[in-house]
Amino acid sequence: MGSERPEQIARRQLEDVILPFWLENGIDTEHGGFHTCFDNRGRRRLSTNKFTWSQGRFVWLLARAARLADRGLLRFDSGTLVRHAERGAAFLLDHAIGPDGRCAYVLDERGGTALDAKGGPLPAERSIFADAFVAMGLAELTRYTGSPGHLPLIDVIVQRIADDVEAGDPPTPPYPLPPGCSGFGARMIVLNARLDQARAHQAVSARDPRDALPYADELRAARRAMVAHREESGLFTETFVADPGMRDTILARHRTPGHALEGIWMALEAGDLLGETGDHGDLVAGVSALCESGWDDEHGGLFRYVGVSGRPSGGPYEDLVRRTWSTKLWWVHTEAAYTTLLAAERYGDREAARWFDRIWDYTLGTFPGGADGEEWVQIRDRAGAPLDEVVALPVKDPYHISRNLMQIIELRAQGDQP
Repeated sequence: MGSERPEQIARRQLEDVILPFWLENGIDTEHGGFHTCFDNRGRRRLSTNKFTWSQGRFVWLLARAARLADRGLLRFDSGTLVRHAERGAAFLLDHAIGPDGRCAYVLDERGGTALDAKGGPLPAERSIFADAFVAMGLAELTRYTGSPGHLPLIDVIVQRIADDVEAGDPPTPPYPLPPGCSGFGARMIVLNARLDQARAHQAVSARDPRDALPYADELRAARRAMVAHREESGLFTETFVADPGMRDTILARHRTPGHALEGIWMALEAGDLLGETGDHGDLVAGVSALCESGWDDEHGGLFRYVGVSGRPSGGPYEDLVRRTWSTKLWWVHTEAAYTTLLAAERYGDREAARWFDRIWDYTLGTFPGGADGEEWVQIRDRAGAPLDEVVALPVKDPYHISRNLMQIIELRAQGDQP
């Protein structure tokens, strides 16, 4: 890497490795939408099914990449990127989104009922995460085009997921929580969706800075609900449990440093957008504590889960925690890289700057595919070897990597805001 700056490395990875792979292999020019069901190494397509979660994310990253291309921060044709994004949005509008704003969880290649490996129909499910990523994809596309056409639908979807989370026990496949448990991830996705929603409305209205921010109250409430998971130590409770008898369980006691670091940048950016920065010092101070809590002193990198102790209570989510706590995942590290750089450069935290250097070096030395696979190998074992198994959805999803690398490029662009 030599003397290359982080934004130069991020740009080179996007221009030469990540986006070329997905523009060549991910765009379904025949049926619309995107192919993301590749194996971890990117060498085999495992299915033509289309998970709505990844379809919305793909629209988002293409629209964001087009915006960077227009600003000279990426070397791509923005018109081509936006056409792919608009075609992906049309696939979602035609096949995935119901009249009440609920979205299908998974579709087949043409947008119909998805089939399992034996040819039977997959069960109809709904996930607030799939709904949110559809809304966020449409919001980022709206932010680029400035056209208001998608805003009513975005508002319906985001309000529905916010209401579901507030009511308790929202649908969260592929790893639902037991009844009575409140997950940090659900609160974070509402904040993320509200942030993208507000920015989409802001772009369409081209508002005067003195005007009220669209959906400010809703964004403020989502931010407050997510930050409520923060503990005095700077860590974040991953799961609130209503039953006092479950307080000693793995479900209640485990922590997810990558999730919390991801949530911190959202809280910081939402606070900046709202002009409410009173808790920024506490949030920034917690960045290093989160990194410290998750760092693997033996092999390097951040554990997926920590604090995996206590009484087992069962369920698919707890099984995931127990089975994959030591894995090294792409999204954990790219989210941590952006958050530590943000804390260091925008808010002046020197300890976060040291953590950025450590996490950035590990990320670049571990996840780019090289001889192990195409693009980035997104799932590794504790020692860094490729781990060829499904984590969450059976997809190889470029969203986190692309989002975070683009955020790093934007952050380092003199005078630019995210």
